[in-house]
Amino acid sequence: WKPLQARGRGGPGSGKGTQSTKMASHFGFVCISVGEILRNQMIHHATSDRKWELIAKIIANGELAPPETTIEELKQQFIKQLDAEGFVVDGFPREIGQPSDAHLCLCLSLWQIGSPDLVVFLACSNQRLRQRLEKRAREQGRPDDNAHAINRRVETFKQNIPLIVKYYQEKGIVVRVRLHQASNSPPKGEAIGISRTGIGN
Repeated sequence: WKPLQARGRGGPGSGKGTQSTKMASHFGFVCISVGEILRNQMIHHATSDRKWELIAKIIANGELAPPETTIEELKQQFIKQLDAEGFVVDGFPREIGQPSDAHLCLCLSLWQIGSPDLVVFLACSNQRLRQRLEKRAREQGRPDDNAHAINRRVETFKQNIPLIVKYYQEKGIVVRVRLHQASNSPPKGEAIGISRTGIGN
């Protein structure tokens, strides 16, 4: 037995955090946001820890955190909640070197929760992503939502996502949800309108 695992993927600002939270709540799973974990670590350690100070600068520049850091933080979250029935992981993998989960599977072999059962991909145009990120920057003031970082993040996502989606499509576990052009959000309930058996297959 292993906990069921779904992953929410989409561009920066696509709403994957919101939809991942809804999906986790719907199924009674634990939602783990990679971005939120990294931001919390930066808030608490960037002023006193050289490693997190450098990572904060990397992320503020619109680049991805080192994969080994991302995987280690994700591993720690899994370890803390070994009794969870399932997980929804928001924002992983983030780059081409991560989809195989080789490192993650190795780290988590004792708990057998390294590979997803389902990947939900939120499809959104680059223009819409930029618009949503600019709006979020005005409303929330996140350091990685500055103009330079927004362009960098969208371009990085555009470069990495085709191979990530292809990898999981070949495994037959990708569900695509296209965002409405007007509202920029999935049709009501669609992102979480997935059966529990569908995740477990």
